[in-house]
Amino acid sequence: MLKTSKTPKILFAIGIQLVSFVILFVLVRYLPLIIDPPYSLLLLAGVMGVLASLLSYAVKLPKWWLGLQLFFPLLVYLAIQLAIHPLYYLLGFVLIWLVFSNAFANRVPLYLSNHKTRQALAKLVAGKDSVSFIDLGSGLGGNVVFMAEQVNTARSIGVETAPIPLLISKINCAINGGETLAQDIWKTPLNDFNLVYAFLSPEPMPQLWQKVLAEMNQEATFVSNSFAVPDVVPTEIWQLTDKRKTRLYIYKMRFFSAILASKK
Repeated sequence: MLKTSKTPKILFAIGIQLVSFVILFVLVRYLPLIIDPPYSLLLLAGVMGVLASLLSYAVKLPKWWLGLQLFFPLLVYLAIQLAIHPLYYLLGFVLIWLVFSNAFANRVPLYLSNHKTRQALAKLVAGKDSVSFIDLGSGLGGNVVFMAEQVNTARSIGVETAPIPLLISKINCAINGGETLAQDIWKTPLNDFNLVYAFLSPEPMPQLWQKVLAEMNQEATFVSNSFAVPDVVPTEIWQLTDKRKTRLYIYKMRFFSAILASKK
């Protein structure tokens, strides 16, 4: 199994919240020397959020984490004020884990491909015989079902590990076609597929590219939705006309034959 040495961003985020709490504790400990208590809990939560956001910026967490760090203490304050039973927090955490567990393990959120993307995949393999397709992190199984419906598709597979998306994908494929496997992307051989698709995140792309080079053959094509392989020029970039202006980064492996040869 391929591994990454990078610490998951969520651990950094949790650590920053703890550091922010310690800083806030020290401030409150000595603030009475300047300003008489009591202090508004809402104000303290806001200060902690600002501290966490600034620290997140300092350690160069992705920008979208800054807002989460800013508002997390305020949401905790709100939950305390509403006196929400702790059981609901547990249930909420379990539900989030069942849907987004890959975000914790592999730093890959649940991204869903749209119909424009599927049409582009079909166009990419139009006229080819015996297309063997795999979706690495197949989510709810939409891509797998769509590609299974194409007349030139011999095999359409998805791999997924997040429990709820996996269940939905299996049901979707059982009804409409294709197959979903409860399998980690890093343990999934790519040798038998001539179209490999991924919609992951920037974090695993360098590692995934090494796997692609090690396992895919020269006649295969690797497609990454939205996230390019760092420092590797794609064969083509397709700009789609959907609302989010999706970009497909296409890597036709025959153009990387020299690298492939060195990896075999």
